[in-house]
Amino acid sequence: MPQSARLPRLDKVQFGFEGQLGVGFQLLGRFKRTLISPDEILREMEKWVHEYCFDLVPSTRIGFSETTPTLFCQLHPAAEELELSVLDLNHFAASAKTSTVGPGYHIFLCDMLRKLGGQFDVEWQAPNDDFFDEAEYFFTGNEENVFEEMARWLNGLSRCFFEGIFEEEPADMPTVLCLPIGVAFEADARAVTPVGPRDVAWLKNVASDGLAGRDFFAWWKPALDAEYFLGRALVRMWTQVRWRKPVNDGERETLNYVADSLEIALKLDAHLSYPWTEWAEILDFLERNDSESEQMRRRGSGVAKIGYRRRNVAQHLPGNWIIKLPGSFSNFEADEEGDFSAQDPPRTIWFTSYNFVDNPEQMFAEGRQEILNRRPTLLEERDDYIARAEISQKTENDGEYFVLTSANICRKGRSILSIVFTDPEERTWAEAVWRCLQPPRG
Repeated sequence: MPQSARLPRLDKVQFGFEGQLGVGFQLLGRFKRTLISPDEILREMEKWVHEYCFDLVPSTRIGFSETTPTLFCQLHPAAEELELSVLDLNHFAASAKTSTVGPGYHIFLCDMLRKLGGQFDVEWQAPNDDFFDEAEYFFTGNEENVFEEMARWLNGLSRCFFEGIFEEEPADMPTVLCLPIGVAFEADARAVTPVGPRDVAWLKNVASDGLAGRDFFAWWKPALDAEYFLGRALVRMWTQVRWRKPVNDGERETLNYVADSLEIALKLDAHLSYPWTEWAEILDFLERNDSESEQMRRRGSGVAKIGYRRRNVAQHLPGNWIIKLPGSFSNFEADEEGDFSAQDPPRTIWFTSYNFVDNPEQMFAEGRQEILNRRPTLLEERDDYIARAEISQKTENDGEYFVLTSANICRKGRSILSIVFTDPEERTWAEAVWRCLQPPRG
């Protein structure tokens, strides 16, 4: 674990670059009949989406986009949510960013929305300055427009690396492309994408010819073929899989999703390049012992290469604090008291933050003095930030463990970070994680 306190910015746009954030659409429809209840039509649409997209394993929720009743649809692990919004009792809007996934996703969504319009008596309105398809497919049916627009966008994105638009990130923390804001991955590459890292040679090639970057997209062709199922598995393998046994239902669901996707892809086309070694690892984590799983294990004898979470990740914590920790840790989740924790058994990290509401300058000064008065064993002080930590040994249920407990104060607030570990040789690791904690910027 590097002890540098400098971490990448996690609050910037990570889906493209200023002036060209990606390819997508925003479409306007008019209901042929006046609605009685926006909630009712959204519930009907939600049911229809689950039926139509059954093979995509969709996840949906009904809520609000600002104040607009909206059905949010997660249809691919590399995608932002498709938003289906009831603007008023007569008008309906559909919007999505599709370049995080690829041309196949864009075409699939547009075709789906045409069928949804027929099912729910929606008459799609002609494009204008506010509502349009950036790839010019929805109103033309010309698939070549989508492939050309995606290649053009990717070409422009790649050129940003050589035109001074993208700043150099800290060592081992590449520029994040088309991944959710709030997390960054270590990699020996210039950029990380949903389907793996990309080096400078790749970026130069695509900066010359956007079509050379087809492997950037997890879903190239609109068909639900073997490439589609392999692509969606690779996205989760690179970004979501913790390479150990699952510790909760969410992690188990991710592993099953990957294993099932790879199995479907193999049955559709046995000649693609499959991640046999990583596939075998996942089957072991799931403790699958059937004959097909044994066959996969026999083929998976190489060196595992896929998975950002085999290394460190930098991610947001509540209150906009940032921490760098091993990618094997689970997502931070809140308990009933509002304390957040993540685990990589037998290690656990606990975190709580508080904002200074009144007299922040005074609160910071008093907190700083309190820390200095305690003469802590471990001290970290930077501009507008001071923190102390202590490591203690504890005994519980006839077992011993260690806890690094820290108090961390900046001009915006304070946090408590606790790191629990059992191996005494991990004291240096725990201290390094604590020293990498960064307070909110700005």
